[in-house]
Amino acid sequence: MGVGEVSPLKGLHKESLEDAESQLRSIKNYLASATELPKFNAEEVLSLNGSLSRFIVEIVTMAGIEPKLVATSVKSGLEMAILSVASQLYGSFLPQSLAANHWQKDLLSIPSSSFGLLPINGLITRGETLETISGAVGRVSKNINFGSVKVKIGHDDFDIDIRTLRDMKQSANTGGLQLRADANRAWDAPSANTFVAELKRLDSAIFEMIEFIEEPLGKQLLDGEWSIDSQIAALDDFTRRGGIPYALDESLADLAEIRAYNFDQIAHDLRAVFSGRERACTAFVLKPALLGLELSMQIASLAQKEFKINAVFSSSFDSGIGLAFAAILASVVDNSPYSTNMAKYSHGLGTFSMLGGDTLSPPFETYVNQEGMLNIASLSRALYGLSLDEISDRLPTYNPVSSADKSAVTSTESESYLATTSSEGRDITVSVSLPLPFSDSIASSRFTDLPQMSRWSPWLNSVTYLYAAGLTEWNLNIRGVKFSWKAKSEVLDKPKGIKWESISGLKNRGLVEFEPTSDNACLMKLKMSIIMPYILVSLFQGVPSVVQEFLQNKLLKWSLEMFRDVVKADLALERGDNELGDALFGAVEGRANALEEALK
Repeated sequence: MGVGEVSPLKGLHKESLEDAESQLRSIKNYLASATELPKFNAEEVLSLNGSLSRFIVEIVTMAGIEPKLVATSVKSGLEMAILSVASQLYGSFLPQSLAANHWQKDLLSIPSSSFGLLPINGLITRGETLETISGAVGRVSKNINFGSVKVKIGHDDFDIDIRTLRDMKQSANTGGLQLRADANRAWDAPSANTFVAELKRLDSAIFEMIEFIEEPLGKQLLDGEWSIDSQIAALDDFTRRGGIPYALDESLADLAEIRAYNFDQIAHDLRAVFSGRERACTAFVLKPALLGLELSMQIASLAQKEFKINAVFSSSFDSGIGLAFAAILASVVDNSPYSTNMAKYSHGLGTFSMLGGDTLSPPFETYVNQEGMLNIASLSRALYGLSLDEISDRLPTYNPVSSADKSAVTSTESESYLATTSSEGRDITVSVSLPLPFSDSIASSRFTDLPQMSRWSPWLNSVTYLYAAGLTEWNLNIRGVKFSWKAKSEVLDKPKGIKWESISGLKNRGLVEFEPTSDNACLMKLKMSIIMPYILVSLFQGVPSVVQEFLQNKLLKWSLEMFRDVVKADLALERGDNELGDALFGAVEGRANALEEALK
């Protein structure tokens, strides 16, 4: 399964949301009804040499869409989904898969350490000041101190822009802060030159902090027509007069649109402008959500290899899915064989801090540390094999099941083990209870030591604590299929116990409580809800009732009984009763072996 994001945004894309949805429906209907689909070679697609675009042309043509009319947001989303499938077929995480094939290198020759931390910049939008932003330098409402911050400029009143830039400089008490400005073509040449001159007059030292200004000049028209050549000539003159280098953004998007997103034609025009000439351009700013992923990488490689200009990958207001793909492209470009001895810049992916939610779980922001560095290694692992279930906001609910709905409820009463299971499709909720011959304090302290879980739940490979308080990572193996998830948990006091909820991977949540029945005994109550992955249901012949029975009467029943016996064995050994302790551990081992056999 491949996952991509289609986010048509007003003011950025030409198409509307309705246009994008209509094209996606046509593609979906074709894929669902076609008896034979176009084939693609994973290595060729991952090389980003034009094969990906050609494959998409085949798909949309068969879906009845004229290739030239495919919405840019739709193409970008399709590229993401296809690349994620290709990386799984290639058998490696996306950064390594892209690097090996785009650079035409042996995968083993690419160190995994190459894709570690990626610097990203914060963002201050027009109208914001330091007083309107909580936190320190940059947009740090998420408590992140970015080393580089982009400031949106282009007001009619220069004082606002200059004051914001100077405030940023003065707030950088620790030093080392880099600034970049983005005018979004707000000025004509006289206004842009006046701005730079006024900034220099008021605070010339700030020039040392400004990396570049993105697109300070409006469209340069000659006889009513725009060309990349006339735009570059005007921008070069701007830098010559004021001394601040510029970066291209909208000009690249305009060129791509004029040339119908054909890389060969775009490359021809760029070579005519840049090859063999000294230009003041210091960076190409590339938006994969607008240009497409393949074209963005082709332009970045051309700029590095032939023009010695580096690329900055930028987002608009993509969610975590789109941001993740843009970040991975950025990491590949930053580690390209052409980037040696070139200036590298933070990438414009800080828009995540302005979103109230995310499609990724855990959200994109959790992969960014306090210094504004994005953990590409962890992010690419989360993206690898991502399914729709894992990015859904849907979680199981604990709605009571109607007594009339007999087909959805199963129950078990064996000795003192009580269990009830209800299901609705793949949403399964299980409630179980088991008396324990030790106190609630002992039960809770042993059960909430989560890394010990695999002692009584052999189907769990591991449970490990992560850097954030209350966050754990779980790994299990059922019938040869590995599952993992991250969860937040909270230890409870009255009654003692623990509750948890997954934030990524296998969707589940639950509650365990230990109710005291005497000073030396308690009742363990567990209630858990889980959305069963399609692949797990298929392993049990696709019959939900079979999954329910296995979950209720084997996985949980045996695990709870093993927890009881493991704690009894520990207590026996702690008081010196080695014979009883060894006997109990022998029984636990036998049950564990039986459970492992059932899981094969």
